[in-house]
Amino acid sequence: MDTGPQDKPQWMRWALAVLLLCCLVGLAPAKAASDRLRIGIPLEPSSFDITSTAASTASEITYANVFEGLTIIDGQGQIKPRLAQSWTVSPDGKQVDMVLRRNVRYHDGKPFNAATAVFSLQRLLQMKNTNAYLEWFDKLESVEAKDEYLLRIRLSEPDALISYALAMPGAVMVHPDSAANNASTPVGTGPYQVEKWTKGKSITLVRNEQWWDSRKPAIRMAEFLFMSSAAETENMLAEGRIDALSSVTRLTASFMARTDYVMGQRGVQGKLLIAMNNARAPLNDIRVRRAINHALDRSRYQDIYGGSIQVLPIGSHFSPHHPAYVDLVQRYPYDLAQAKALLAQAQVAPGTSLRLAVPPTDYGRYGSLIVAAQLEAIGLQVEIIRMDWPTWLDQVMKRKDYDLSLIMHVEPMDIGIYARDDYYFNYNNRVFKKIWEKLRASASPQELDEWLGQAQRQLAEDAVNAFIVVRPERNFMRKGLVGMWSKCPIPTFALEDLRWQN
Repeated sequence: MDTGPQDKPQWMRWALAVLLLCCLVGLAPAKAASDRLRIGIPLEPSSFDITSTAASTASEITYANVFEGLTIIDGQGQIKPRLAQSWTVSPDGKQVDMVLRRNVRYHDGKPFNAATAVFSLQRLLQMKNTNAYLEWFDKLESVEAKDEYLLRIRLSEPDALISYALAMPGAVMVHPDSAANNASTPVGTGPYQVEKWTKGKSITLVRNEQWWDSRKPAIRMAEFLFMSSAAETENMLAEGRIDALSSVTRLTASFMARTDYVMGQRGVQGKLLIAMNNARAPLNDIRVRRAINHALDRSRYQDIYGGSIQVLPIGSHFSPHHPAYVDLVQRYPYDLAQAKALLAQAQVAPGTSLRLAVPPTDYGRYGSLIVAAQLEAIGLQVEIIRMDWPTWLDQVMKRKDYDLSLIMHVEPMDIGIYARDDYYFNYNNRVFKKIWEKLRASASPQELDEWLGQAQRQLAEDAVNAFIVVRPERNFMRKGLVGMWSKCPIPTFALEDLRWQN
């Protein structure tokens, strides 16, 4: 078993952070160039093709920067036109006509038009095992270029979420001549293009001077630095060598005393959960899954982020920030006696071993220890399997070879993944699928919210997974950097509105 690198003792890590902080507080921060930016990213993605990878770090770098969709969820969390400047829906809800923008070109000079939009959507439908957003498009029946800048989408049934779906990272517009190489050399239509990718170190984006929008982004160059270790992040933060970090950790929180950096709110709705393989014994027994839920003391997961930033507990696969949220945390209150009783009813012997697959993240590193301790308290033995992202994506998500996995789902309103038979939870439930169909056919926002509530309740009742907390999403950035997208639920460090204030 690859246990990964061993962390420094906690007291030593905090002592180093405090020492560096004491040395540097009061020193003038390194002055950033007015048109440049250096951003720390926790992990290097194995692919930058956001239509074929579930790694959120790829979206952080490329969504709305390199790649654009027909619609977009903007910095205020609103669905807005992007490469489609307008659209109309037929009275029966089964046809969507989209008027596309003219004079849009890819970074290699190729034109964007209805033909490339058709290619992108047809390609999406063929990516059955790789596109994390495919379930959003199961009602998409056909796409047709009516003329050079008019795209017609036909649906098998009305879909209340189609404009939302078209804003997802998996639905960005790619070109047939470059799509195959987007994993390593991404080519899009966005305000930034890739200048250089130095594997293991960084990827640099430069402003696309031919961008179709009349606005000219203030940031000319942005370098995304891959933080390979906690020590490296500590050093770069302490020395002021990065202008921003894409997400908060307890390490980041330890630097909140710095007067030259500030915390900025994010709209990403990261849901931390223990994914369970519902098809593998003993997890195919609902009593075992419910026992695991009762074993969770959610307050302990605050330790992942430190005491200065509060986490929000959840009881289903849904964010408390959404108006349709239903509080189901007390469906399975922390109760070790009840958890042990359920395991006994399911005839699960004390000492039964389960493997916990975890990715190379802070929540994986620290959270896995909390999970193991809590499950061992009810008599289960937990073997922590530490994985790099390519291994996790292949073994857990693709091949479904796992028992448990501590994982963060950051896609917005992604509760529809539970309607997929091929998804790695192996949850094939007719009742939930019927709820999802009713939800998609909603005729009003109020009806949509009602069905979203039903979907949350069904997942909690079935104890499909053990839902823990919503990650406290923050950007940590140098004071004077403004224009951050604070309410976009999609993981992105969008650059187009950023600028340095004097």
